[in-house]
Amino acid sequence: MKRVKLNLGGQQVEAEVIDFKPVEEAWSTYRLDDGTIVKVKIVASDIFKLPTADPVTGLPNLIVRSSNVMSIEPPESFAKKEIN
Repeated sequence: MKRVKLNLGGQQVEAEVIDFKPVEEAWSTYRLDDGTIVKVKIVASDIFKLPTADPVTGLPNLIVRSSNVMSIEPPESFAKKEIN
């Protein structure tokens, strides 16, 4: 079990590094008024388990370090014109 120190609100907290495998990393897809398709998804890079649990549910407190990934698909009308 690997442990790291995290800075949470100015406090150093020791947390356990949790190994994981992505099950699904789905895209949220949006069509803009000009026809452009924008896709976004969040990709987790690290997951940490804190030594405390939620006082109401008893579930462990987790911290997820992640990145946002974005893809843009412009409409055909935006395609570059060939340069002769």
